Amino acid sequence: HSSIVLFKSLGYDHRDMRVQVTIGVQQPDQVDIAKVCAELPRGRAEVTAVLGGLDVHDAQQDSTHVIATAAIEAFLPIEPGRWRLSDQVGT
Repeated sequence: HSSIVLFKSLGYDHRDMRVQVTIGVQQPDQVDIAKVCAELPRGRAEVTAVLGGLDVHDAQQDSTHVIATAAIEAFLPIEPGRWRLSDQVGT
């Protein structure tokens, strides 16, 4: 789910956004990158799987719990001259 409302407010098309996702898991080669990309609701996705996360073995249930850590970054192109810092503090 994405609730970034600035797109409509600023007149951006969400397809202009580049979304970079990094997923940390113990077996990065097992991550289906294409499937993760397909599930992202907005922007042009770039997904990378790296070594990280945690696998916790549950001996009583003879199962392993896979804990993944994900970082999501979103980038919009900024056109020169379109933005400026406000001269007023606190507004």
